[in-house]
Amino acid sequence: MQYRMIMVASMALGTAYAFPAQPQITQAPKATRDLSKRAQPDAAGSSVLDAPMTIAAGESFDGGNVMYDRGTSCTGQSEGGSSDAVFILESGASLSNVIIGPNQIEGVHCNGGCTITSVWWDAVCEDAFSIKEQADGETTTINGGGATGASDKVIQHNGGGTVSINDFTVSDFGKLYRSCGNCDEMPARHVIVSGGSATNGDVLVGINSNMGDTASISGVTTSGVDEECVDYEGVTDGSEPTKIGACSNVDGGGSSGGSSSASTTPAATSTSESGSSPTSADDDEEEEKTTSTSKSSSSPTSASGDDEDEKATSTSESSSKPTGGSDDDEEDEDEKDEDEKEDEDEDKDKKKKE
Repeated sequence: MQYRMIMVASMALGTAYAFPAQPQITQAPKATRDLSKRAQPDAAGSSVLDAPMTIAAGESFDGGNVMYDRGTSCTGQSEGGSSDAVFILESGASLSNVIIGPNQIEGVHCNGGCTITSVWWDAVCEDAFSIKEQADGETTTINGGGATGASDKVIQHNGGGTVSINDFTVSDFGKLYRSCGNCDEMPARHVIVSGGSATNGDVLVGINSNMGDTASISGVTTSGVDEECVDYEGVTDGSEPTKIGACSNVDGGGSSGGSSSASTTPAATSTSESGSSPTSADDDEEEEKTTSTSKSSSSPTSASGDDEDEKATSTSESSSKPTGGSDDDEEDEDEKDEDEKEDEDEDKDKKKKE
């Protein structure tokens, strides 16, 4: 009996060792990418260029997060040229993983259909990125990256076509995007801003609706941004574009953030811009300042308001004149009393004569 029990116990123990329980595998939580809080990477090195680095048409350059600049102090909003740029991208060229240092003037220039990925501006000077030339059907794409310290514009759009800005991080800026307001050639320009974040700025997007410009804004986290989209009246005579007010139509659902005071309703304030006036499509749009302001106001009326006015008029008219049959009856009775009185007086006169 004891032998059998020992055998059973041994078999059970052997089975336990022969068939171990399957381990429980718990998957690690997936890392989430908060694209609205991306930060500029540390520079892997630095390079001072004697002349702009040109990326040929259709070619690509990966900078490996090296900081590039020109060794030249920023001249503020004084207009520079292509010779002052750090990089020049020819049609269809691509630039990635580059940090643009503070010692430069014109940043990066694009000549149509460019793609930049994870390009960062440590301190914007006149402009960060300028689309100098671009055909109507072309699109320049900005993926990731960011910029800070732009006293005016970050992205300047002088050519035609579309600029697509995705998951871009911008802070302490005047305008993230501005369609040229007074270039010699004023084609319709389109901007699409998707994702990313904007902190402490004046305007997210500036367009010229009278020239056919459009804007689409979605998924942008904003904080301390005064206006989401501003509409200007673009010009071709070299004068200053005029600020109309908030864009009347913005596709994409707009930005998110409690501190943004942007509106999609046209404002009633018209403001002209001042500054240097570029005279060619290669020149950047002028520094925009307020020089004169004119205000207009209108008093909209509705059908219900008209009905109320008509009712009020009808009421006042009816109260100013008597109506109804009771007043007529009183007048008839007064006339009868007067006739009876006259008859009585005649009878009295007859009696006296008699």
